[in-house]
Amino acid sequence: MIRGILATMSVLALAACASTPLPLAADATDAAQTYACAGGKSFTAAYDLKGDRASVSAGGRTYSLCHVPSGSGVKYAKDGVELHAKGTGAMLDGAAGSPYRDCQVG
Repeated sequence: MIRGILATMSVLALAACASTPLPLAADATDAAQTYACAGGKSFTAAYDLKGDRASVSAGGRTYSLCHVPSGSGVKYAKDGVELHAKGTGAMLDGAAGSPYRDCQVG
């Protein structure tokens, strides 16, 4: 029963994210963090204050991603773009210039 409730909550959260106007308003996020990655690549991510969405800039494009369940750390995804972050580390897939691996805030 709990799994059913969690699944329903996940679907509702994704539906809410899909109906939210994009991109994120500048005042709705914490300060953007720059991630330096392997191969000299980098991207920035700004997380909304509730933790529901992230605005990611990579390869000259900006993406608004929705929070999705993750086994460890946090994960944001939409339309094939996925950001997984844990502590000061992150990886980004599906964005322009990806993959971004071995990324650290800094």
